[in-house]
Amino acid sequence: MERAVSEKSSLINTINLISSKFLMPVMAVLFICTNTVFNKWIGERAETLENLIAIIILLVVALNIFEKPKNNLMPWLKSNVLVIIYLIARVISLQQSGFDYSVIRTVFFEIFYLIGICSFTLTNRPKNNFYIKFFIYFELVMTSASLLLYYFMRIAAPGMEELLMKMTYLEKSGNAMLFSNPNTAGIMAGFSIVLAIICYNKNYFSKKFILVYGVYNVIALILFGCRSADVGVIAVILVLLLARKILKAERRKITTCVLCIVICTLIPVYALVAHSGESFEYTEYERVVNSLSTSRYTVWKECIITQKDDMLFGKGNLHLEQEARRELVANVDQNYYWRYVEASNLGPHNGYIGMISAAGWIGFALFAAILLQRIKRAKHLEKGSWYLMLIFIFVINCFESLFILNRFFTCFYMLLILETDLDEGGDSNPKEVS
Repeated sequence: MERAVSEKSSLINTINLISSKFLMPVMAVLFICTNTVFNKWIGERAETLENLIAIIILLVVALNIFEKPKNNLMPWLKSNVLVIIYLIARVISLQQSGFDYSVIRTVFFEIFYLIGICSFTLTNRPKNNFYIKFFIYFELVMTSASLLLYYFMRIAAPGMEELLMKMTYLEKSGNAMLFSNPNTAGIMAGFSIVLAIICYNKNYFSKKFILVYGVYNVIALILFGCRSADVGVIAVILVLLLARKILKAERRKITTCVLCIVICTLIPVYALVAHSGESFEYTEYERVVNSLSTSRYTVWKECIITQKDDMLFGKGNLHLEQEARRELVANVDQNYYWRYVEASNLGPHNGYIGMISAAGWIGFALFAAILLQRIKRAKHLEKGSWYLMLIFIFVINCFESLFILNRFFTCFYMLLILETDLDEGGDSNPKEVS
């Protein structure tokens, strides 16, 4: 009997090891590659592989819980009450969408984000951290290749343009041709600058390499022209300076404060839309805000107007949200209100507004509560500078829709950081419930 129990425990440990050392790193690679030229070349096969790995990882989580249900199930349920309530709310969104297949896919990956990325699948990781090193080398190669190809074509080989138009995103992304759009390239560059700040005193790389890497990405960010990433990096630097010179609070409290502040930026946006009404005419204030937000306000206004019909549980996902905005502007005078027609072809460009549109105010409030809870639990944030990456992600989500409703690498890393001490190689106890 004892031998059978020992063999079962050994098998589960082996499965956990495979999940943490192989499946999660592969998923990280897929998430990072999704918005690059690799997705253009591979197509739907990458998404199929992501789905398969996510299913396996969730099965590993279930296996750990039900190996000893008396010991594991109740602690897990108590620890994840907010997640369970959030997923119930999302099932209601799914039901209201008529069980739309695209919503099913969205909710499935929300389950992976909130349950799959946890201590069960992040234990026994190697200390020479794969997640950090792969991102740095990958980003360095991709941004360098994009810039070199673009300027070489412009200066020395204009005949390459036709080939690059077919093989890359040149037409849409310009000098960020190996990325699906310039903002993705800029976000990766901004993410890398913050990563360089975090890793400067670590032993992953030499200080000279990290310094050069950081400076290089400052130049890359300028060339790509992503203002949301600019704001994110500036916010990180300001918080870092304030934390060292003025603020004496815990880093978790600083992170919580920043999250609350960025959520509160919704107040003036919603107030401005409420004041102007549903008119497509701009007031003087709206013109100013639209200019300062590089025309993002137009998208935000569309989103807010279409939210009124599904305020509690949302449209279901960002795809249906965008369809609702297209219906909104379908009959407008395109010659006069062209900005609204163009905006309806874009994503929400605000993760918080997008979350409200797709998951409703209930889903948004629950997800915000989950983030606040996980920040509070993440005691490892006090030991290093990883809280700066969370701040970067929270800030850029004011301008880009990169939260849990998208398969974007920033959300993956956000939950990875909240669940794991990246400097220590994970929890040594694979049975601990997150």
